[in-house]
Order: sequence, then C-alpha cells, then structure tokens
Amino acid sequence: MKKVLNRSVIEQEIKTPVVEISPEQNFNIVVDKDASLGYETKKWLYILSLPLMWTLTIWVAFKKKVLGINPKINTFLFDGLSEPCRQIKEGAGSWRALDIIYNFPFGEEDGIRGRASDFWIGMINAQAVRNRLKLVKRELTKAIREIAGKEKEVRLLSLASGSAQAVIEVVAELKDINIQVTLLDLDPTAIDYSRGLARKHGVEGKFTFIAGSILDNFKRTTNRARPHIIEMIGFLDYRPRDKAIRLVQKIYEFLLPEGKFLTANTSPNPEQHFLEWVIDWPMIYRTPKELGDLIESGGFSLGNYKIICEPLRLHALAICQKVV
Repeated sequence: MKKVLNRSVIEQEIKTPVVEISPEQNFNIVVDKDASLGYETKKWLYILSLPLMWTLTIWVAFKKKVLGINPKINTFLFDGLSEPCRQIKEGAGSWRALDIIYNFPFGEEDGIRGRASDFWIGMINAQAVRNRLKLVKRELTKAIREIAGKEKEVRLLSLASGSAQAVIEVVAELKDINIQVTLLDLDPTAIDYSRGLARKHGVEGKFTFIAGSILDNFKRTTNRARPHIIEMIGFLDYRPRDKAIRLVQKIYEFLLPEGKFLTANTSPNPEQHFLEWVIDWPMIYRTPKELGDLIESGGFSLGNYKIICEPLRLHALAICQKVV
C-alpha cells in the first residue's frame, strides 16, 4: 500500500507559495488570478475534510492490497451513494469522467445523493480541472489570435483530444478567424462525442477527426500540413518521463517555426491518494519546475516558454514557442 501523506506534509503542500526561481535561470511560474474567468477557489471545506478522505483511502487500499478484494463499489460514501461519482470512477482517466466534472449541474438533484454528488464533484481536484479548462481556453484564444495576425489560415492540432471541449468552444467563439483543426484521439467514442459537440456549436466543417494512436498518426498528420499550434492537455499525466520527452521532441520537430505548444501537468497534492485508491485514477504528478525541465528536455529553450498555474495550483499550463 502506498504511504499516505502525513498532516505536516499536506499542510506544507497547501501553503506552498508561488514558486520563485533565481533571475539567472530566466524561469517564471505565475499563479493566474484573472477574476474575469470565474475561477473556483473553495478549498477550506475540503482541507477540513482531509481526515475523512484519508480514512476512506486507507480503508479502500486495505481492501485492495491486503485483503485482495476488487470491490465493485469502493466505498459507499463516494461511488455507492452518488451515481455521477460512480460514473467518474468507472471512466477514470477518460474523456467521460472529465466531461462529467466539467459540466456537472450542481444543485439539481435533491436529497442525500444529490448532496454527496455536489460535495465530491466540488473537491479541490475537480475545481482545479475546471479552472484548467478556463485557463486553457483563454491561452488558446490568445495563441490563435496571435497566429491569425500573421497567417491567412491557423492550423491547430489537438493530441489526445478527448472531448475537445476547450478547443471546440474557442473555435466557436472565433468564427471570424480561418481555423482548421485536427483532433486526434485513440478512443473512437471521444472522437464521436467531439464531432457531435462541434456540430452542436456549428463549427464541424472546421474540424478533421482522427481516431487512432498518437504515435501511429502524428507524423502522417503533421506531414500533410504542419500545425501552427499543438495542444495536448492532460496526456502528460499518464506518460513517464522518457516517453514524455520523446513525445515533446516530436512535437517540437513538427511544429512550425514561431508556432505554439500548449500542454499541462497535474501537481502533487493532498487529494492524490484519494484519487488513486477511491476513484481508481492514478496519475504521474509533476511540479511546475519538473514540467519545465521536461519541456526543455524536449527541445524548447529556456526563455521561450512560460508556466501558468490556476489559482489552486494543482494544474500547471505550459505555453511554449518554437524559436529557431
């Protein structure tokens, strides 16, 4: 069983200040506080609830690792009581789980089951992933407008695109710009869903949808028309360092000069053991500095990328530019 963080370590993580790197390194990490984005920052209820999370985590881990039980319901209080939480657990790591978290209608269901859903889908990690969605949309909009100021057509490639909600909503808001988008995801259900979402927003004609692995399709896709922008949000959370570096190297190689690359990684946090054991959602966590080191190892030079954290500091977004 993995060791659960003790209280002092968790309190230290919660209170971690904005990371400051020495000026000679020219490395900058910013915590975004753009009030216009409507970020969620309700953390104290969940900080006070950490003992409950630890208890549930230890109990579920004990059942799985010591007793050898693989329960259909990990714990009554999470996936037993709440149908949306059960769906999140069953789709952990997929676009389905993120779609529920992104678009959950708080307060719609009455009674204890509705309150349980509201509570758990309001936890800090869920708030942070919705914050990431808002931050990605803003930065993607900026990148598209910047490229559009120099090019007649903006080509955007989304890798491991999932539902592509951020990309589709941004393209729908920028209908005056000539954008051609390719969505690439291994899961055909994600491609089907994103196709329907693009149709709903009236922008299906701007998209090419490809169901297949990144490794098998990336080079072929970029050889047809090299992209100005490559977006890959969430995929690094599941790639070990060596594979992540090789992927970033390929992205750097095929990105057009002066092109933009947007990616992100989840930072270590007090709820991560709950996610792994209770929600069945293990990830590879990296600090913003570790994300920066990975980006540099992939070919983006120091000074040509910046890292922005959403206000809860659980998600770090890297905005990189290829300068040759």
